Amino acid sequence: MKKILIALDYNPSAEKVAEAGYVIAKAMNAEIIIVHVITEAVYYNVEKLPFMGFYHGYNTGIPAVARDIKKEAENFLAASVNHLGDNNIKTMVLEGETANAILKYSEDWNADMIVMGSHRHHGLDRLLVTHVSAYVLTQSKIPLLTIPTDDKQAVNNTLKYS
Repeated sequence: MKKILIALDYNPSAEKVAEAGYVIAKAMNAEIIIVHVITEAVYYNVEKLPFMGFYHGYNTGIPAVARDIKKEAENFLAASVNHLGDNNIKTMVLEGETANAILKYSEDWNADMIVMGSHRHHGLDRLLVTHVSAYVLTQSKIPLLTIPTDDKQAVNNTLKYS
């Protein structure tokens, strides 16, 4: 395996996923890219009707919101690379539906493996939330390593080491 793609989201468990993917990639002497997917800016640009004199929503317009969202994602990826301490790691901000963006980029980049977290959904979330890693698993043409994440444990560890 020569190229490993690590997909991260903003969940605190991303640290665990990044570290596990990094260790595996280094053991294989593989090239590493860390990606983060953002959805269309229109989803972040929802304007609400005013109520009680309060007006909510991004008023700067979709292009400005999209730039802000992308810049924040770039900062997140740069912090991830800094945390791993390896300036040879590449990063890429992807846009679109999360699972499809990861799959398409993994093909375009000719990745040999995808590493990502597997969040557990409970209750109503199980019915309403698409399980991204499960979809990637069923659609990927290359191996997928899912890192089981316990969101409560990740939050506790983050707080413990802060």
